[in-house]
Amino acid sequence: MILQKSINKVIYIFVLITTLLSASQSVYGEEINEEAKDEILIITSYSSDTKYTYDNITAFISAYQEKGGKLPIVVENMNITSLAQAPQWPKIVEGIIGKHPKIRLLVLLGGEAWYSFLQLEDSSYRKIPTICAMASRYSIEVPSPDIDIKTYEPVSVDVIERMKPFNIQACFSYEYNLDKGISLMKDFYPKMKHLAFISDNTYNGLIQYALIKKKIQSHPELGSTFIDGRKSTLDMAVKQLKGVPDNSVILIGIWRIDCREMAYVNNSAYAFTNARPLLPTFSLTSSGIGYWAIGGYVPNYSGVAQRMAQKAYEVVDLNDTTHPELVTLSNEYKFDAKKLEELGFAKKQLPENSTVINVTPSFFEAYKVEVQTAIAIILTLLLGLIVSLYYYFKTKILSNHLEESTQQLRADKKKLEESEVELLLAKNQAEEASRMKSAFVSNMSHEVRTPLNAIVGFSSLLINSVQCNKEQEEYASIIQTNSNLLLQLINDILDVSRLESGKLQFTYEWCDIVAHCQSMIMLVNQNKTKQIDIRLETHLESYILYTDPLRLQQIIMNLLNNSVKFTPDGGEIVLSFEPDKTNQFVRFTVTDTGCGIPEEKQQQVFDRFEKLNEFVQGTGLGLSICKLTIQHMGGNIWIDNSYKAGARFIFSHPIKNPEIKE
Repeated sequence: MILQKSINKVIYIFVLITTLLSASQSVYGEEINEEAKDEILIITSYSSDTKYTYDNITAFISAYQEKGGKLPIVVENMNITSLAQAPQWPKIVEGIIGKHPKIRLLVLLGGEAWYSFLQLEDSSYRKIPTICAMASRYSIEVPSPDIDIKTYEPVSVDVIERMKPFNIQACFSYEYNLDKGISLMKDFYPKMKHLAFISDNTYNGLIQYALIKKKIQSHPELGSTFIDGRKSTLDMAVKQLKGVPDNSVILIGIWRIDCREMAYVNNSAYAFTNARPLLPTFSLTSSGIGYWAIGGYVPNYSGVAQRMAQKAYEVVDLNDTTHPELVTLSNEYKFDAKKLEELGFAKKQLPENSTVINVTPSFFEAYKVEVQTAIAIILTLLLGLIVSLYYYFKTKILSNHLEESTQQLRADKKKLEESEVELLLAKNQAEEASRMKSAFVSNMSHEVRTPLNAIVGFSSLLINSVQCNKEQEEYASIIQTNSNLLLQLINDILDVSRLESGKLQFTYEWCDIVAHCQSMIMLVNQNKTKQIDIRLETHLESYILYTDPLRLQQIIMNLLNNSVKFTPDGGEIVLSFEPDKTNQFVRFTVTDTGCGIPEEKQQQVFDRFEKLNEFVQGTGLGLSICKLTIQHMGGNIWIDNSYKAGARFIFSHPIKNPEIKE
């Protein structure tokens, strides 16, 4: 059982680390360039009691969101490794706060976090709305670096008094009650004359040491031994425990870190138990209850996360900062049933409202599932018998119709088989017709393009070399313009046909796309007939991409020419690109300030022969060719529906290696 608990604790540590890393990535990985937004910042100093921290943070986030809280929650850990690091804690907290310029609410979890924040002297920190939780009301002064921590005698101080200059909206602290703890020990062991208190080499251990050192003075009838982790290794502590009197009772504070900063989970309990197996053990903090200690009068930690979430919602979402809540959590009597039975206290009258864990369940509680399963089986058998009798008589009635149904099913099956043959034949005919259509379009496009090239060429010669009057030049120009448009239509149809049939050849090579894009911008600027600012925006002076330069140019030129058609005088068109090495693609963007595209038609524009404005020159094939081409190259194309000042086309081009076969 103890081994299983150790394994579970390791699992909880792994889960918390994974959760915190994921949360950090989700908060900081979405929009790096966005302006910082309001947030709730949690600073935790807990690193060893991971399950306790994980449960409280998870419960706090869930409760806050259930109440309707809207702000994102960020978790930062102080990553405290030792008590010797204490003088640096305020700087760590200051650095964490500095990374978050828009903190709407600060949540401090753990005594180290409380102490570090309350040491900050800048007035700006005292204005931050703050919630403190998961720490003792009584704190200590951390010694300066020139004082030996092993000989330092800390003094217990009330941390609530130190919070007055700060904007503390809520403080949920707990207070250890040694007097009731000693009364409980004496009730179980009236012959008790000596108290052996165990605390470790941590900030919480030092707080407990200072508090017990102060409170034990009210009990002069008891001798005391302090097993202090600042001065002892685990072996030294065990040896010290062996030397305490037989009429002693052990009181556990915490033991996780010794003077050599060695960390322990539950194995320290085995060592202490084996050192003095007959000495009774109680707990000051709940530590050890369930596997070592009999019980104790300990803080009741339940419900803190929900109360923190309520206060966070009031402060952040309801803007109510007029009702600070400074609460000391109540204590409770808590016992381990197995230890009570083991030590002969199974029938002892416990204090009223005591909490008892590890209670051996009754027969029906222990075998609740099995009993429920047996009852369910019996009821199922009875129900099955009733159903069987019902269907037995029902079958007799239906038997006359069974043969007719069988014959009908056979006839339907035969019809389905015949229909399947007909559908297969129709499918083959349709595929053959599609292949013939593609071949016909391809061949006809070649045949029509040959005379068109001659018309375009000779009309160009007619304009440039033959002396013509103005009217003849206008006619020749019309012939050339429309021939070019018809030739472009034939080329587009031919490209669509080749892309669909898979016959279009792609020639990949290394290409500087900065220079390539600049040449395309220059070409569009030369041919434009409107006063439009067309430019390339990139922070790169050169970027080499393995691509088909001709097909890349075809895509970008189609997008730029489209933007020119729909952008009025005085507008602008911006071509940009950004490499994404994480996802291995380059994202190209063409943005204009034209009339834009209605959101409900943004998918239709990539269909063949789709034109949103029939009065604008074009075939309606350009965007379809762009989509087919970039998909063949392994990318994708879409319209940014969040851009409302015109139209923004985005396409992704994969970052390929030359060894990839096309």
